[in-house]
This record gives sequence, C-alpha cells and structure tokens, in this order.
Amino acid sequence: MIFALTCISSENILFYKAGGNLEGVAGASFYLLSLFSVNSYSSYNNRNLSLLNMIVILNIPMRQLLKFTFALCLIGFTAQAQEEEINIAGFRFLDYTNDLPADLLSGRSAVFVSVPPKSRGTSERGDWKGFSTEMHQEFRKMGIDAVAYLNIDDVMAGTDVTEAFSDFLNSRQIKNLILLSKVNLKIAGKESERVVVVITPYDGTKTYMSNGQQAWKDQDKDLEKVVKNLGKAVYKSKQENKNFLITEKPEFFTDVDIVTKRRFPSFAGDLKIDKLAVPMYTKVEIPADKPGGIVNNNVEKEIQKYNAKVASSNNVLKGAMQDYPFKYELVEYDGDDKKLYNAGYQYVLLNLNTTGYTIREMLNYEVDKNETDYITMKTSNGKTILRTIPVHAPVYKFYVKHLVTGDVYLGTKWDADETMDEALGNYIQNFKDELKIR
Repeated sequence: MIFALTCISSENILFYKAGGNLEGVAGASFYLLSLFSVNSYSSYNNRNLSLLNMIVILNIPMRQLLKFTFALCLIGFTAQAQEEEINIAGFRFLDYTNDLPADLLSGRSAVFVSVPPKSRGTSERGDWKGFSTEMHQEFRKMGIDAVAYLNIDDVMAGTDVTEAFSDFLNSRQIKNLILLSKVNLKIAGKESERVVVVITPYDGTKTYMSNGQQAWKDQDKDLEKVVKNLGKAVYKSKQENKNFLITEKPEFFTDVDIVTKRRFPSFAGDLKIDKLAVPMYTKVEIPADKPGGIVNNNVEKEIQKYNAKVASSNNVLKGAMQDYPFKYELVEYDGDDKKLYNAGYQYVLLNLNTTGYTIREMLNYEVDKNETDYITMKTSNGKTILRTIPVHAPVYKFYVKHLVTGDVYLGTKWDADETMDEALGNYIQNFKDELKIR
C-alpha cells in the first residue's frame, strides 16, 4: 500500500511504503523509500519530480517518523523559499520552457546586461563590460553570435532611446535577445549573488519582447554552472551551427542617436504661448491570458506594486510642475508624436534616466573619458549651488522636443540630478532664470 503525505508546500511530496497498518500503534514500522522534491526552478520549467540522490531505510516508531517527516518538509519548504526565482525581463510575461530559440545558432543575438553597483553605498555602475567579456567567450564556444552588448539601463533610458535602440537592432538584423544579469539578494539574512540568463526572440518592436512569447531561463550562484546548463541546452537543441564569423571580443553600444534634428542648448521661447505636454505615469496592464509559473507570478506582483504607486508618482510630478510658469497638461504618451500633435500640442517634456556620461553622449554633449564627476547647476533662493555627481552614477535629465520638427531644447546649463523631481525642478528653475521670471 502506498501513502502520500503532502507537506506545507504542495510542491514537496513524501512517498511511503507501509510495513504495517497506518492506524497501528506507535511501534508500527515504516520504511521511508525516497524523498522527491519539486523545487521552484523545476516546476516552472515544466519538469517532473526530481529524485534526490538518497534512499533511506528506517525502522522507527510512528511518532518519531512523523516528527522526522515534518522536519524534512520544513527543510524543503525553507530551501524553496530561500531560492526565489528572479525576474529580469521587466514587466513581460514570458512562457518559460526548456527550449532555446530555433535560430539561436544561425542568427544574430543582442545581449542586454545588468550588474549591481560597483560597491556598497554607491549608485555608480558596476563592471558590466567585464562580465560581458567573460560571457562572450562562452557564447562564442557554443556558436551563439552575440553581435551587440548593451546595458539594460541605457536601453530603457527613455522613450526616444528605446525606439532608437529598437531601430538599431533591426538594422543589425537581430533575431534573439539574451538577458544577462548579476543580481544581489539576501538569503537567510546573508548577502548572496545570482547569475541569471534569459534567451528569447526579439519581436522587432520598441517593446523588444511580447507577452506570451517563449523563453529559456537559468539561474545559479555559480557562473560556471549557468554556462554548463546553457551548453547542455544548446547541445540538446541539435541546431545546425551556421554562425562561423563570431567576433573574438564583444562589441559595446552605449550611444544612440536620438537628436536627429536641430539641437538647442537653450529653452523653447514659444512655450510662453504653446501648451506643454507632460507625460504622466500610467498603469501597466496585466493580460488575462498570461503564462503561468513562479516567475510570472512574481512579475504580476511587481506590476501590482508599481500600479499602486502610479497615483503618488503623478502627485510628485504635479508638485514638481507647480513652479512651471506657463500652460501645461499631464498626458498619456507612448512615443506617438503625431497623436500628441493632433491633440493640440506643439511640445513634449521628456527625460532620460541612466548614467550622466551616457546621457551626455546621447544628447551630443562633449564628453571627456578622464572626467570623474559632473557638476549640476542648481538655484536656491537666488543663489547658485553646485552639486557634484559621479559620471557613471544614474541621473535624470529633462529636455523639451518639438513634435513637428523634432528639434530638442536642452536648457542652458547641465542640470541633471539624482531624482526625477529634483532634475525637473532644476530644468524649470533654469528656464525661469533665463526668462528672468521670479
């Protein structure tokens, strides 16, 4: 007779073969044949029960056996809780499977990279290029043609940037995206790190990925293990390798041309008359037919948390705009300039959010690779304040774009700052100073 006891987590099951009556006295003997565990990684990958390499034969009283069983259940539950599945695909619900894209070894891939800050207590960007260089050699051995490496913060820096990078990927005939991350986390109160890799098709649009599309994922604290698992997946895919001209070193792309028309280091004088469109925060829609699994459950929770903060974020935005001296209106904006223009607007307020160095490249400021800090010009009570921020720390920088001509107005001073509301306040105050408005 076979009995099954389900522990606290429905994904951990103990199987027993009884040597006596289950309702017998405490002296009845049981034989624990084997412990099976379905951890979070296996379950979302649609795997079956995985047998731990242990077969234990016990001859112990029933009461002690139940205590032992409960302890094992708790151990399994704790391990599962500690090893949380990490989402690195943003607000995208992907269908995670064991299958790699069918053209991974015959098409080009772009790699979106993210790493923790360079050290504790700083926001400066970590060594993402070193991490990329290490992984590029492994991709090359497997036949994966990773032709472009981009920092995910740069890719998602702003509306104009996202669209420009999408155009860049299309020009390079990119077929697949590789999301490559190092993630810091705490397990049982201790600092730890995970390497996470996601491989999925590039959908050819400025969203990069679509909800429901297939993806392969692996994560581990050991980089070598992740590489080994990816190598096994490549081998099992039985794809013909057609990528014969893979570069020996990775190519990095941090700059993209978003200033396609005229660039003015000043403010738009017509804003004295024309109403300014100010994009507001909007909620993210959760699709009804989203894929299941632990990772996607986490994505849903992340979206719910974000959506819960949308109203307060817009209140902060409204507060920062209170000092703007002319007409403006908060609008929903998805990058469609024509739609805004048809709604009666001439100008839109935009911002970039990535490192100061990268922003200066994107907006065609002069850059000096030897600089270590940028100085932000702030005004308070009529006095100029200089704020020093490391060049590779993330900042916000606002600018205005004319919807018809595409001309951009950057302002007269470098006014980037570490928070959205401070950067917007700097831009508005410098605008007022330029027009001598008190």
